[in-house]
Amino acid sequence: MPSIISLNDISRSKFDRLKKNFSCKNAELEKHIKQYAFNHQKEGLFQTYFYVDDNDNFLGYISVSVATIERTKIEDELDISSSIKYSIPAIKITRLCVFDNFCNSGVGSILMTFANILAVVQQRKIACRALIVDSKFEAIEFYKRFGFIEIDKEANSDTMFMIFDIAKPSEVKEITSEMISFCEVFKQDDLIEVLR
Repeated sequence: MPSIISLNDISRSKFDRLKKNFSCKNAELEKHIKQYAFNHQKEGLFQTYFYVDDNDNFLGYISVSVATIERTKIEDELDISSSIKYSIPAIKITRLCVFDNFCNSGVGSILMTFANILAVVQQRKIACRALIVDSKFEAIEFYKRFGFIEIDKEANSDTMFMIFDIAKPSEVKEITSEMISFCEVFKQDDLIEVLR
């Protein structure tokens, strides 16, 4: 069965063997996973997860972190009472990569579904209201397919800040069974416990 595996569950020696096979057209994403991801995980900066198929092929990865968004930056994009002036809690997708041999095979969609579930689990545990990403321009259309909205391009930047409004707690109940089914397929028992 396919699975999603945290980098926390992979030893350094195994990771060093595995990463030799990781290949991505985007040199920055390949460099990140090969040179920085393990240490970033160890330092508690990001959490990285791999999508692994039935044959133990590593198809891609997603890295996420906790973030907040200034309320004024997303005034009209989130369905939140205007009386709330605090920063909005979010999960940030810091990297998302599909390895070369598996492009256009649904791997990105699986990783995006997983990110949404992580955001809902975070919402239930502490708080979370959105998924955010600083998307490279070539990936903007990919994120739009999942409901992300373009917010802002900072001056002299090669990224676009984008946001996805996850369901409110009252709305999550309607999709919880789908999320649990996904987690069962990808062996995410700890997430299932929170979703129930």
